[in-house]
This record gives sequence, C-alpha cells and structure tokens, in this order.
Amino acid sequence: DEAELYFTDPQQLLDLITELTDQSLFLIQNTARVEDVLKQLQQSIETTRREIDREEEQITLKINEAKKRLDKEKEKSSKLKQQVQLVQSLSTKDEDAMLEALSQKVAEVHRSCVDDRVTNLSTLERVVGIENRVLSLLQSLEDIPQDRLDMIKKIKDSEKRSRQREEKLREQKEKQQERMKKYLERSLADSKKISGRKLMPRCLPIAQKVKVTTEDNTAAEEDIQEYLFGSEDTS
Repeated sequence: DEAELYFTDPQQLLDLITELTDQSLFLIQNTARVEDVLKQLQQSIETTRREIDREEEQITLKINEAKKRLDKEKEKSSKLKQQVQLVQSLSTKDEDAMLEALSQKVAEVHRSCVDDRVTNLSTLERVVGIENRVLSLLQSLEDIPQDRLDMIKKIKDSEKRSRQREEKLREQKEKQQERMKKYLERSLADSKKISGRKLMPRCLPIAQKVKVTTEDNTAAEEDIQEYLFGSEDTS
C-alpha cells in the first residue's frame, strides 16, 4: 500500500509551520511573564522576611531591656529587703538613727532629682516622687528616636576623641617643655668654661694662669624662654 500523504498542498505545510511558530512565541511570552511574576514574588517574600527579621530583632532588644530592668528591680528589691532585715535586727536607738539617715538621704535625692524647693513631704511621699521621676525618665528614653540616639552617640564619641587628642597634645607639650628645660640647664651649666695653655710634652709642669670666661648666652636663653612661654611682645 502506498503511504498516505499528510499534505496535498505545500501551502498546508507553510500554514502548519506558521501555526507552530505562533504557538512557540506564545509559550515563550507566557514563560517570560511567569518568570517576571515569580521574580516579583521572590522579591516580595525577601522583603517580608527582612521586615520580620527586623521586627524580631526589635522585639528581642525590648525583651532584653525588659529583662535588664527586671534584674535591676530585683537587685533593688533584694537590697531593700536586706536593709529591712538589718533595720529589724538593730535596736530601737540604732533603728531611729538609721531611719533618720535614710530619710535625709531620700530628701537629698528628692531635692536633686525631683524638686529643689523645701517641702513638708514625708519620706514615703518623696520615695514615690523619685520613683515617678525615674519612670518618666525611662519613658522619655524609650520615646527618643533611634536617629537621635545615634546622633548623641556620635557626638559623645567625637567629644571623647577630642579629649583624648587634647590629653595627648598636653603630654607631648609637657615632654617637650621638660626637654627644653633640661637643655636650658645644660646650656647654663656649660656657659662657664675654663681656658689656659696646655702643657707641652716632656716639660716640667708650669703653673698656669687660669682664666675663667663667661660666654654670653643671653640670646639663646631668650629664644628658649620665648619658645616655652611665648613672646611678651605678642599682642
């Protein structure tokens, strides 16, 4: 049997090729769109992941800060408990003296941190005022923007570096002044020289007339004084 012909007209082959080409282009375009959508989805997932990590980090920091405050409060509570136990173990006279000293200390802290005016508040009222002041300061610290805290830290670091540079320059200046002082002392010590005729070889010693001469080091001394203490003529 003769094989069946799929195409009876060349145009049919061209039409099929055109149709397959169009289908291929359509698939390529769909693939590109799918890749774009997938890329956008991946970027969205990455952005969400970073935000979650950042929020988790902030939550961790807040938890750590809360733990630190809790530890401090526990430490304060422990100290207060020890003080209470100590007070209870003392005699009435010692207890009165301790309470008076504690009251004075609370009053001093209250004047320094809360109100410097003279008040008739009781010790307990002053303690409550101090606690409220501390809580207010803690809340203020938490409300400070991070960029402001970073700026304050940079300013503090800059001031610290400036103080270190000033201290280094001061030490260098002191060392230099000490060297110049020693140089001045040596110069003054060497200003007097002893001169005379030298003994000739193979001759008996002859009494020499010793002549003491003083060199004029006024100019050198003035230069050193001007270097150490500055010129007096400078206006």
